[in-house]
Amino acid sequence: MNNGILRTSDMKCRRYKILYFILVIIMLIYCMIVFIPTIWLIVCGFKDSAEIYTPPVRFFPKKFNLSKLINLWNQMKFYKYYINTFIMALGCVIMDVFVGGLAGYVLSKLKPKGSGVVNTLLFAFMLMPTTLNLAPLYITFKDVPYLHLNLLDTYWPIWLLAGANIFHIILFKTAFDGISNSLIEAAKIDGASNLKIFFSIVLPLSKPMIMTAAIFTFNAQIGNFLWPYLVISDPAKRVLGMQMYMAKTSGLTMDYQMLMILFSIVPQIIVFVAFQKHIMGGMSLGGVKG
Repeated sequence: MNNGILRTSDMKCRRYKILYFILVIIMLIYCMIVFIPTIWLIVCGFKDSAEIYTPPVRFFPKKFNLSKLINLWNQMKFYKYYINTFIMALGCVIMDVFVGGLAGYVLSKLKPKGSGVVNTLLFAFMLMPTTLNLAPLYITFKDVPYLHLNLLDTYWPIWLLAGANIFHIILFKTAFDGISNSLIEAAKIDGASNLKIFFSIVLPLSKPMIMTAAIFTFNAQIGNFLWPYLVISDPAKRVLGMQMYMAKTSGLTMDYQMLMILFSIVPQIIVFVAFQKHIMGGMSLGGVKG
């Protein structure tokens, strides 16, 4: 072996062939464990509700009922929840990139007094369970201090919380650390403000990292349930995660529940497949350098 990589000569050895075969078997088993539940979910979505529970259990339905897709989309007005979810997710992406990006820029390039303490606190807060903050945040958004605004039943609590994503702030800071300070100093000599430097130099040079953060934020918000469920009570503003829970409690049959889950994961799959190159590039750029 050479630096952890199997060479051609090593592969010819019997023991390495056996090891390679075992690893392939383990990966195949892992893939089956991961994908079979998803395939089962998709198949059950096209079954009749009685067929799901009636023994003997069949993997494939007797008849694929494609009309249920149209019913779910039109009659149940599922498209409304798609629109609401995309509005919420896009707002979260904007807040995450610009607010989180600005915070990372300040910590990386401006480095005001106490920035070291702030970095330590960010890591400490990142280790805290998110659920500990939900009650204080709910009270805060119900009556914003000094402004006396009630932001409940709007998407603002969700957007603002996305802008305070500590993990992404640390990733932005790490990515910005790799940008040469000479570029920043040259721009300042030319009279550029910090905001202009951020938007004209830092963001374009960190495009892979920005794309990665945006994609992960978008996909996370597509399936977001708990925080929207706490701050939104207006049925007209429900998002996908909320509606799936409401459908379960309202007595919707299992087959339609399966289709709703399928509808919720399709955008995530499309986004990941379409932007996987940006994700890999961003993760390598935002990785912690030794």
